[in-house]
Amino acid sequence: MRITFLVSDSLEKEIREIAKQEKKSVSSFVAEAVAFYIKEQKRRKAAEKLLALAEEGAASDDALDELERMREEDENRF
Repeated sequence: MRITFLVSDSLEKEIREIAKQEKKSVSSFVAEAVAFYIKEQKRRKAAEKLLALAEEGAASDDALDELERMREEDENRF
């Protein structure tokens, strides 16, 4: 799939430098970075949900179920 987006000149320079250092194409580097960002956002939201359940005192069963779902989702991702 092709996605086009705009970045500042300074960010483009950094992206190209890091991709070169890691011996990756700019495309693969950006794809990895976006996938990492999305994964981290999902983990953060799941952690917030677990904390909310803990504050409600419902952490026992609900939190364990949510943690198991997160683990399964993470394993199936890559």
